[in-house]
Amino acid sequence: MIVPLVYKEISQQNLAEEIASNLGTTASTNQQLIGQPHFDLSEAGLSFFHPEARSSNKLLIDFHSGPTGWRVKRSSHEKLIKKALGKSDLPLNILDCTAGMLQDTLLFLSLGHQVTALEESRILFHLLQDGINRSEDQAIFTKLNLINTNACSYATQAKGFDVIYFDPMYPLTKKNALGSGKLEYIAKILETESLNNDPLADFEVLQLIPAKKMVVKRPIKAEPFSTKINYQVLGKTTRFDVYI
Repeated sequence: MIVPLVYKEISQQNLAEEIASNLGTTASTNQQLIGQPHFDLSEAGLSFFHPEARSSNKLLIDFHSGPTGWRVKRSSHEKLIKKALGKSDLPLNILDCTAGMLQDTLLFLSLGHQVTALEESRILFHLLQDGINRSEDQAIFTKLNLINTNACSYATQAKGFDVIYFDPMYPLTKKNALGSGKLEYIAKILETESLNNDPLADFEVLQLIPAKKMVVKRPIKAEPFSTKINYQVLGKTTRFDVYI
């Protein structure tokens, strides 16, 4: 489903039409469209709304506030993910197969690594691009290559990476949906675009990419995708399965 883009101000028409063209959708000032899934262009930026989401707020990417901003500022304290990456005298070249909200990608970037982040959803990709364009700190994104593509499709051309990072979306439960409006919004975006990947099938393709190691982020009690784990880094609710 390709959702429309709605804007209010005539001064935004050219920008709205440009964004809509990139998305392959239409730009309109028709306020009757706001009751259905749609992009919203305002002075705050580009956001996405879904009427069935529990959160009344639209999904707007902001890299300087909330959990993402807090984690980046405390990147030196992210011991689990740093341990999973391992020690390296030089910056690593990381392939993040599941960009999502770029939370882990931003941690990698703040640690000085080069990151290619893949996001299959066109909706989320354009929200991320808008968030990057509005960011007050452009320096952190100089080592980021954000690509709108399916990770398994990209796998055949993936070369020269030190780390393959795979963080498939956790199953959406009532508890985590209520705890994270953004997590539910991502689920609604995937539903809107009819994107429903099989994490195990994706893992089996992605593990074939030549790299020094593959790091897979999983819920602490989830079954591993393979028994050939070299080691695990365990947290309270999350673990990292590392394959070398």
